[in-house]
Amino acid sequence: MTEVHDIRSPASAASDSAAPNVRLSQARQAQNLTTAEVARRLKLSVWQVEALESGQYQQLPGPVFVRGFIRNYARLLKLDPEELVQSITGLLPEAPLHLESSEARDIPFPAAETRRWPRYAVAAGVVVAMLAVYEFYFSEERASVETPPAAPARKARETAAKLPAASAETGPKTAAPASVSAPVPASAAPVRERVAHPDDRELRFVFEEESWVEIRDRNDQTIFSQLNRAGTTRRVIGLPPLHIVVGNSQGVRMTYAGREIDLARHTKIDVARLTLE
Repeated sequence: MTEVHDIRSPASAASDSAAPNVRLSQARQAQNLTTAEVARRLKLSVWQVEALESGQYQQLPGPVFVRGFIRNYARLLKLDPEELVQSITGLLPEAPLHLESSEARDIPFPAAETRRWPRYAVAAGVVVAMLAVYEFYFSEERASVETPPAAPARKARETAAKLPAASAETGPKTAAPASVSAPVPASAAPVRERVAHPDDRELRFVFEEESWVEIRDRNDQTIFSQLNRAGTTRRVIGLPPLHIVVGNSQGVRMTYAGREIDLARHTKIDVARLTLE
């Protein structure tokens, strides 16, 4: 009878008889690979590689994943993947039914870091919200620069106290917005009548469209500042040089000392700015 002798080395025979996790660890060390290098090549985390080499399969997602991990690990180390997969049968923890019914082969398994996506999604949401807030306030600020603002009630009352007694409004009587020209309370001090000056000059405005007008005199005092309704006229007397700002100037006709002024020559983006001597 022919005898069969095992010609393998004692170390090789011991390795083949060892548990699958031990065989993986020994083969890795024989090839001078670290667990970090294996994890990088298999796209696993270091703790998953260590769990495979220590046989702590219950720490891994489930039997389907463990088989896939071992199959890929064996191929990396040039071991027989099917033999190792078969050798762990009975060593794996029981898996939920829905996992056993959908086993897949050679699926690339994501590292643990991919489970951090919820934090990235939250960070992205915060950035989008900040951009929306920035866009909202930036647009509102830009609009406030391009559009003549409506004067608050307090400023309107202060302006009323500085208006010359000669200023008057003619035309249809329409109620002015409360936020623009609120009436001076009855308890307020009476407005002092302006003393005429020999160098006074007269300005007249005819408003074909609603317009904001502000006028400052020689002393840089605001003598007129308010929103004027369409269909009204205004007469203002002050000491030149007079610094004038007229909003929506294409809808306003103005004369100075009886001479008509062409506002179009002084207009930029619907606002006329000029100084009259």
